[in-house]
Amino acid sequence: MAAAALLTGLALVGVVGGVLFHGGISNWLAAVGGLLLFVVAFVWVVPEIAEAWGWPLAILGMSVVAVFLALADSALIRLGHSPRHGVMAPLLVATAIHSLLDGWSIRELAAHPVPLALVPIGLGLHKIPEGFALGWVLRRSISSHARAIGAAASAELFTLVGAFLQPVADRSGLEKFGPAWTPAVLCVIAGAFVFLGCHAVLPFFRHEH
Repeated sequence: MAAAALLTGLALVGVVGGVLFHGGISNWLAAVGGLLLFVVAFVWVVPEIAEAWGWPLAILGMSVVAVFLALADSALIRLGHSPRHGVMAPLLVATAIHSLLDGWSIRELAAHPVPLALVPIGLGLHKIPEGFALGWVLRRSISSHARAIGAAASAELFTLVGAFLQPVADRSGLEKFGPAWTPAVLCVIAGAFVFLGCHAVLPFFRHEH
């Protein structure tokens, strides 16, 4: 829980910065964090899945999760641009989902042979720009600084929810699904890391070029 609390704190620092200081931010921190998440996914998480399921299923499972998250994220963005809806609700839902996966992932990987320091570093480097961007967008939609910070914090606090739920869900999953549960969860984590990595790295290259 300590690592999840640290990630939440970094995100909240970014949120406050985004609300209080108007203007654009650099994407390089997010890009570095995204690259680290790619490294963790492909060098440590996917090989562990492959030990249980083989490489074809490991790659397929990770890819399915990454594509699903990308499609869900795209759907939320389109919903936010609909004239019938405000941008805030889809943005907060998307951020809450990302945060839940962050907390779940960092708690889950603590039990696996992954260099754990890389995980909070990678997640942390994308958490600060994520929080800054969220705070900046919400400040443009909400007149009150306090309400903007509160709305953004409510989404970022799902990092702690994910970390809290992981042990209970893990025990329940192992009881119901047996040995298949662990590689399935790792597929979700690897796919989430690939999605978050792309989410962080692609804007950096668009900005640069």
